[in-house]
Amino acid sequence: MKLYIDESGNTGEVLIKNGDFNFKKQPYYVLTGLLVSESKKSDFIDFIITKKTEYNIRSIELKAKNIYKKKSGFIIDLIDYITTNNIPVFIELMDKYYYLNIQIFEHLIVPFNSLPLTNDNIKRIKFLVSNLTPFLSDDIYKQFIIACKEYNAIELEKLFHILINHLCVTNNSEIKKNIELTIEDYKIKKGETSEAYKSYLPNPDKNPNNKLIHLLPNYHAFTNLIGRVEKHKTDFKTNNFIIVHDEQKQFDIIYKTALCLMKEIDADSVFKNLIISQKGTFNINKDMELVFVDSKQELLIQTSDLISGFVMRFWKDFSENLTNSISKYFVAFKKLTYPVKGANMGINFVVPDIEHIKYLSKANNSV
Repeated sequence: MKLYIDESGNTGEVLIKNGDFNFKKQPYYVLTGLLVSESKKSDFIDFIITKKTEYNIRSIELKAKNIYKKKSGFIIDLIDYITTNNIPVFIELMDKYYYLNIQIFEHLIVPFNSLPLTNDNIKRIKFLVSNLTPFLSDDIYKQFIIACKEYNAIELEKLFHILINHLCVTNNSEIKKNIELTIEDYKIKKGETSEAYKSYLPNPDKNPNNKLIHLLPNYHAFTNLIGRVEKHKTDFKTNNFIIVHDEQKQFDIIYKTALCLMKEIDADSVFKNLIISQKGTFNINKDMELVFVDSKQELLIQTSDLISGFVMRFWKDFSENLTNSISKYFVAFKKLTYPVKGANMGINFVVPDIEHIKYLSKANNSV
């Protein structure tokens, strides 16, 4: 078995460029994995080549940018083939603002090590993170990104100052109370070590040149997707799989490090009996391989890229209520949401609850 992975909406780490967020035009990040056996690969590729000819797609690579607008039938036929032939598909759909909310909440508002890990707390955190945006401001998001990027005490303390001032003006006493507790905790730690700031900012990753990369949504999406596929493999007693990822010259070492940590850490014992354990198995096979190949040479990686691009664009259209695109693709998107009832496949929605509920309501009411 091979898991073919590619992404869409990747602007790298979440940054500020020319005074604005670098992800404004791509507010969502999507990672897709197709788990394909050798016995199904040949027929799958033949189908894609036939459809490329049928829809007069002449480009060497399958790219969603043009196909989404002009060749909707190709995407609809492709998703129908995947779901009809029970090809396991795993998708991580991440709202980048929601991702920032998670980081701010878990490091500054209610530090993750201060709450017992229970199902009730997991649900409570999800609800609070989903509803956090109205209580924050662009200045807070920007300073949080700066503090993560500069990774020092000065910028963290500026962030605390901006947070408290904003919450005083907007009269958000409960969040303010939590921030004040975090600041008190920080001051105690600062008296003990000059690196106290590191406990209140997300851990950075390192690229192949040892440069620190901050707030990279790819890492979390990748580890979660692999955990979901591993659980699928265990539940359905399928063969081991090799991960085949599109070339990532900037981030390949980060994915390799993530995989090594998953092999070494006994995460499943921590997540035992929690909602998280229903979604994924994070103790993975120590022999699991991760290889990077040029997508131009691998049609199934291009297919994962196309699905990622489709999901990203559809969700953006859905969020903006663009009726024509929504109606044209709704059935296809719904098929990807839960390709096989009860299986650990489909789309994992890392988005605010209100958006997810809005979609589920429409999906449940549609024929």
